[in-house]
Amino acid sequence: MCSSGRSSSPFSTLGLALGALITSALAQYAPAPTRLIWWALLAVFAAGILAVLAMAEPGSRRPGVLASLRPAVAVPRRARRTFAGAVPCLVATWALGGLYLSLGPSLAVQATGSPNLIWGGLVIFLVCGTGAVAAYVLRGISSRAAMLTGCLLLLAGAAVTFGAIETRASAAFLAGTTVAGAGFGLAFQGAYRMTTALATPAQRAGLVTAVFAVGYLAFSVPALIAGVATTKYGLHSTALVYSASLGVLVMAAAGILVFRPGGQPVPASRAVMPPGPCTSPPCPQATDAADANLSTTGK
Repeated sequence: MCSSGRSSSPFSTLGLALGALITSALAQYAPAPTRLIWWALLAVFAAGILAVLAMAEPGSRRPGVLASLRPAVAVPRRARRTFAGAVPCLVATWALGGLYLSLGPSLAVQATGSPNLIWGGLVIFLVCGTGAVAAYVLRGISSRAAMLTGCLLLLAGAAVTFGAIETRASAAFLAGTTVAGAGFGLAFQGAYRMTTALATPAQRAGLVTAVFAVGYLAFSVPALIAGVATTKYGLHSTALVYSASLGVLVMAAAGILVFRPGGQPVPASRAVMPPGPCTSPPCPQATDAADANLSTTGK
C-alpha cells in the first residue's frame, strides 16, 4: 500500500482482521483447504490490478525510479527525544501483532481445546479488528492521550492474556485479546502522530520510514525467536514469557510518556492517521506530494 498518510488508514488493519477470519472459515468449512484460499487471493489480486490500471494517476511522473527505491531513514534532531521515548511503545504494539499472527492460532487451540481452525482466525480478528475500530473511533483525541490510553489497555490485555494462558481459560483469553487489540491500535496511532508531528514536511518521509523500520523489526524478530523457543521450551512457556515481555515494554512506554514531556509539534504540520499497525507505511513520493499540495493550497 502506498498512502499519503491522510486517510483513515486503520481500515488496512481491519483488512488483516477480516482476511484472517475469512481464510480460517474457508480452511475449516470449504473444500480444498490448502488450495481454495490461494485461488481466492489470486482472484482478488487480479481484480486489484485491473482496478489500479483503471485509476487516474494522482501525481506527475519524474525521473529517478531506481533512486526512489532507496530507503531514506532519518530522524530529525528535534524529534529524536520523542522518537526514542516512543520506541518501547512501537516495539510492544508490533510485537503483539507478531505474537498473534504467528502463535495466535496455536494459543487458541490450547485455550479452547478445540481443533476448529476458526478459533485461530477469530483471535487475529479480535486483536486487529478491535485495534482498527479503536483507532478510528478515537481518532480525534490527542496523540498523547491515544498513546497513554493504548498503553494502559495493552497492559491490561497482556495481564489478562497471561493469566488466561496460565489457566487455559478460553473466555479470559478472548477477552484479554480484545482489550489488548484496542490498546494495539490506539498506542501505535498515538506514538506515530506524536513523533511525526515534530517533523517538517521535508523531513517527514525519512521519519516515517524510521518508525516503520522499528515496527517491522519488532514484528518479525520476536516472532522468529518465539518460534524457535516454542520448539525447545514449548508453546505454553514461550507465550507466557512473550506476554510478560510485552507488559514490561508497555510499562516502560507509559512511564516515559508520563514522566518525560515531548517536544513541540512543528507549527506547519498537522496530525495524520498512520497506515495502521502491521501494514505498509506511506511511500516517500506520496508523502512528499501530499506535503507539497498542503503547502501550495495552505490547507
